[in-house]
Amino acid sequence: MWRFYCPSCGIEYPENKYIPFCEKCGGGLEVGGELPERRKILGEGGTPTVTEVYKGFEINFKLEYLNPSGSFKDRGCSYALYMAKEIGYKTSVVDSSGNTGLATALYSSRLGMESYIVVPKYASESKKSLIKKVGGILIETETREGAYEKAVELSKKYYYVAHQTNPFFLHGMMSIGIELSDMAEGRDVIIPVSSGSLLLGLYRGLMEAGSKDFRIIGVQAVERAPLKDYVKVFGVVGGESSRYADALLVKNPRRLREIASVLKEVDGGIVLVGDNAILDASEELHRMGFIVEPSSSVVWAAFKFLVEKDEARDSILVLTGSGLKYL
Repeated sequence: MWRFYCPSCGIEYPENKYIPFCEKCGGGLEVGGELPERRKILGEGGTPTVTEVYKGFEINFKLEYLNPSGSFKDRGCSYALYMAKEIGYKTSVVDSSGNTGLATALYSSRLGMESYIVVPKYASESKKSLIKKVGGILIETETREGAYEKAVELSKKYYYVAHQTNPFFLHGMMSIGIELSDMAEGRDVIIPVSSGSLLLGLYRGLMEAGSKDFRIIGVQAVERAPLKDYVKVFGVVGGESSRYADALLVKNPRRLREIASVLKEVDGGIVLVGDNAILDASEELHRMGFIVEPSSSVVWAAFKFLVEKDEARDSILVLTGSGLKYL
């Protein structure tokens, strides 16, 4: 038996009842009680790491883009949709800039569910094509914010994956922290940050596994950086535009204050990255053998910036999404 509750409002919801976000404040929910174990549906998780040395620092690249749908979002979507199936839902919906949408469509189809995927019209054409190929019903809106509003509307009828507020999604995301727990000791973990589900899942998994002395460095697009007013900013690299970071579009994350609190707790912060650095980092990573999307390459740009600023240490760089979706 499990029960959702809102840590902000103190509201507890009925046992075994799914709601995508707090009905009072709209914020992120937590879950108490016993949940089913995480189960692999398409072999997600357990991604490899590749070790490199750069200017005396050891780097471990975590290849999350090798998940079945090509991104780290498989971890959260697979568990969230497994729970949807267990509860009895037949149709899912999600708003996305692409990766969450593809993962939702993929796992919904695998579990015998329909899915409605709401994306801004400027999302990657390759991602939109893949969403339809794996069975997702694509809905396009003018803006990323509009996609969220449409998904909330549809959530009155369907299971809303709600990757920003759904505790099932975060429970699935914890697996990456558990996998990295031994490696993270005494290192930085550098990750892209948009909705914050990767950061929060990583942190919770590391804490559950008993890891200590790790630092999380978030990387945000210079034009979409809601954390900059809440946490330490190490600096800006690559100019003042960031249109190539098209997977980092969330303007107002629902768990913003929680994300900021975690970064402060682990003595972390953020680096803001612009297009010049994104393009350079993408080209370098491709030639190193890592075929990642531009929004993943921001971690390499950020790490090199930290080295130049004498702020770096041995690090884990999480490469979140596949560049094959951009062909």
